[in-house]
Amino acid sequence: MKNPSTLRGRMWRSRAQAEDADSPGRRESGFTLIETLVAVVILTFGLLAVGQLLFGTIAGTTLARSKSAAATVARDKLDALAALYATTPGAAQLAVGSHGPEVVQVPNPGGSTVLNRFNVTYTVSTVPDPRPGKVLNAVLVRVTATPITAAGQTNLKTSQNKVVSVTGTFSKKY
Repeated sequence: MKNPSTLRGRMWRSRAQAEDADSPGRRESGFTLIETLVAVVILTFGLLAVGQLLFGTIAGTTLARSKSAAATVARDKLDALAALYATTPGAAQLAVGSHGPEVVQVPNPGGSTVLNRFNVTYTVSTVPDPRPGKVLNAVLVRVTATPITAAGQTNLKTSQNKVVSVTGTFSKKY
């Protein structure tokens, strides 16, 4: 048989716990509806901030890639004109004035798609000499790469594409 004092102690504790559960000041464990709503609102604002940060990062990466491709295309054209000037300074492509546009496509290295398309134009002008009566035997070339769509229209979406210009001076080596 069990000890009656132990049994009584259990009954007494059980009654005390039962009375405590019925009392109006007792608080249940867990979260209230208000606490849950506040947490959801804070979480929502945090996720919105992260979404804006991701959008800004993607837009910046797209702009950097587009500008890099445009600068590469413009620089390649400038290098080709410099090589032409070194061998044939009087070539028609190096006549003073505006030339182009020439459509240049940048292919995707991982596939058969086109990443960017550009209209490449360039202007050739003489180099002024500050000394009176002197003429420099050199030309100033400014190459401009303008992003275009597949249909050939200018594509200057904000934070995605920019026009890039590269300038160089060509002269004969003596």
